[in-house]
Amino acid sequence: MSFDWKLYVQLAEELIDFYRSEALKEACFRSAISRAYYGVFCIARNFLKSKGKTIPPIDTHKFVREQFKRSSDMIERKIGENLARLWKERKDSDYEDTADINRERAKTACELAKRLLQELKRIGAIN
Repeated sequence: MSFDWKLYVQLAEELIDFYRSEALKEACFRSAISRAYYGVFCIARNFLKSKGKTIPPIDTHKFVREQFKRSSDMIERKIGENLARLWKERKDSDYEDTADINRERAKTACELAKRLLQELKRIGAIN
């Protein structure tokens, strides 16, 4: 049975509101952004695989974004652009020590991930 990547988006939403201590707040916000991104990224990647695309082991994230951005389908192009926006948020949250990662930024990332899920559903990437 394969993992349901939508659960990462659900987890991201929960991390925003259910941190246990003030000390963990920013870590939860950062993790929420990261999980939101990876949830939709893995669905997008798997969709490309299902269409016969060979996913390279190097620059995988860029490859997936670019495949969608270059599509002739308007919805797929929108997925590529939104995936790129969420990827930038994920990079900040995972790597930038001084990035201002707060509740609003995490919520915005989760909202974007939920929109991406709807777009992915429209193209048949998920049920």
